[in-house]
Amino acid sequence: MEVNIKINSCINCPFHKVINDPDPDDWFCDDDMAIVCTKLPNDEIGKFDSPAYFSRQKFKVVSSGIRPHHVSSFNYIPEFCPEIKQ
Repeated sequence: MEVNIKINSCINCPFHKVINDPDPDDWFCDDDMAIVCTKLPNDEIGKFDSPAYFSRQKFKVVSSGIRPHHVSSFNYIPEFCPEIKQ
């Protein structure tokens, strides 16, 4: 059996993951979140000072520094999405 899922956002994709991404310089944003793609490796380690880009985080960052109440309304699919048929 084959199931087709319409993905109109990373949040709808079964390969997304929401991780903690606290802002190291702002106590008010210590509950920030990041969305990562579990199908791709983190190829931007150290690019920014956000925890989402640290070496211990192994997945590709789609977006970082997201306020928790905005995660559910995230509606973006990056060009590098491995699920998009080119």
